[in-house]
Amino acid sequence: MMIGFIGAGKVGCTLAKYFSLCGMQVAGFYSRSYEQAQVASKFTQSQAYSTLNELVKDCDCLFLTVPDHQIAVVWQSLCQLPISNKWIGHCSGLLTSNVFISHQAVHPFAFSLHPLYAIYDRFDCYHAMSKVFFTLEANKQAISQLKQFLKPLKNPIAILSADKKPLYHAACVILSNQVIALAQIGSDLFTKCELDTEFSQQAWHRLFLDNAKNICKEGKIAALTGPIERADVETIKEHLAVIPTDVKPLYKQLSSILVNLSRKKHPNKNYRQLELELLP
Repeated sequence: MMIGFIGAGKVGCTLAKYFSLCGMQVAGFYSRSYEQAQVASKFTQSQAYSTLNELVKDCDCLFLTVPDHQIAVVWQSLCQLPISNKWIGHCSGLLTSNVFISHQAVHPFAFSLHPLYAIYDRFDCYHAMSKVFFTLEANKQAISQLKQFLKPLKNPIAILSADKKPLYHAACVILSNQVIALAQIGSDLFTKCELDTEFSQQAWHRLFLDNAKNICKEGKIAALTGPIERADVETIKEHLAVIPTDVKPLYKQLSSILVNLSRKKHPNKNYRQLELELLP
């Protein structure tokens, strides 16, 4: 199976490099910028294509590694080319294979393959891909063939229903992007303590990283610590007295979730008074 990539950005470069290291055959790249395709092809020891037609001719499978809003546009261009027997996939966490529709029918060899990883760099992230989990979405008739095609990848790959992709993508965003928002809030509160700026920006890193590692290693309930777990109402009162007004509703909502987890860890502990303090 010869694989081609349309789009030579972070996702395309990372997957092409990783696929080739796993023994899969990568033909090369087509991009709106031929220079970008050249850089990507050099990185993956493949070919840069100057036209979409040339890439299609050489490939059995095409990955559209372009931004979500461009997938349908590229698909319309592909529909003008001989793709009837070719696998067509994208890597969006939100969109489904149903985006590949032509003449009121979804392309029979359409799929979406999404890595649960925040790919932030074109040339470095492939190092981490061997430990990444993937989700695969396609029509049921295509799944067995796709599993065979993806067999060189030793990664765990789960089958995801198309109707679950919005919820799945929301979960991904909460666990990756929105964690950054929490880090920003915590860092800002450090700054309000009139600590040195460099200290405020970096001192929390070890606390954050080790806690994240512990959650992944031990599980959410076992990793739980702090005043909520202890049912320390007085400490929570002091927090609520000083936390900025715009942050307070979020603090209460997150704390309420922690109360529910704490009950599972300590079923005999009384958290009722703490719950009353956290009411909106």
